[in-house]
Amino acid sequence: MRIIPNLRSARFTPLMVSTPRMRPDPIIRGNGAVRFWALLALLTLAGCAGTIRERVFDTQGSARRVVADPVWPGRAPERVAAHTADGLTLRGWYWPAQGGKNDLILFFHGRGGNADLAAKMAEPLIHDGRGLLIADYRGFGDNPGVPKEKRLFRDGDAFAALARRLAPDARLTIFGYSLGSAIAIDQAVKQKPALLVTLGAFARLKSVSPDYAKPFLPDEFDNLAAAQRLSSPWLILHGTADETVPFGNAGRLKAAAAAGAKLIPLDGVGHRADFATLAPMLWRTMDGGLSAD
Repeated sequence: MRIIPNLRSARFTPLMVSTPRMRPDPIIRGNGAVRFWALLALLTLAGCAGTIRERVFDTQGSARRVVADPVWPGRAPERVAAHTADGLTLRGWYWPAQGGKNDLILFFHGRGGNADLAAKMAEPLIHDGRGLLIADYRGFGDNPGVPKEKRLFRDGDAFAALARRLAPDARLTIFGYSLGSAIAIDQAVKQKPALLVTLGAFARLKSVSPDYAKPFLPDEFDNLAAAQRLSSPWLILHGTADETVPFGNAGRLKAAAAAGAKLIPLDGVGHRADFATLAPMLWRTMDGGLSAD
């Protein structure tokens, strides 16, 4: 005969098993979670910033356009090097002044450019004997380094110092094209040259950057703010058909200038201009001031 226990009346003592208390991972607990996601966001933004800088500055295009053995139509320039405060050596080109001229033009190029391309572009500026120093930037052409706003300003410092060493008694004109306008304006604030010249200058970099780049581009290049610290006369050249940096930027910069500024619209010209046409206009301003015809 089978005996079936009365389960209702049976008394059971539960087995007590001691298990270690599970603590949440500190990286996801409380403020740690905030720190983790903030760090992840910063790393993501840093990666995006590098990619965006590459697209805005076009340093890869700049590297592809290095000219191994440039051929010059007339007088060949000298190869020179500028040394930055953080230990980089950047190459450039230099034409000394001739024919009794005592002027030196320090030229800063635009995005995707390099010293070779800039020298070819700006070479007409030397044709009446003015000196010309072509600057370049870290990460552009075959130069070492990674470009960022403050670092590019540091590169400008190096070439301004080189200009003073090459021609210590020269009357200095600083010329900036497109992206180079920001470095030129920064240097004009610091160096107080006889004349500042810009071509295709923007009010702020983000205002002319692609929409996809604006949230991730950390570089300000605020030319409007820098213009308020200028003490040198400023010749603003800007194409009325410029689609890269719309002509309205020129008017905003002129209005912001603390010192005297003259805006010359280049009728029907786009973002690039013929320097053979610009050169006589520049020479007249260098010799006669902003009031020159």
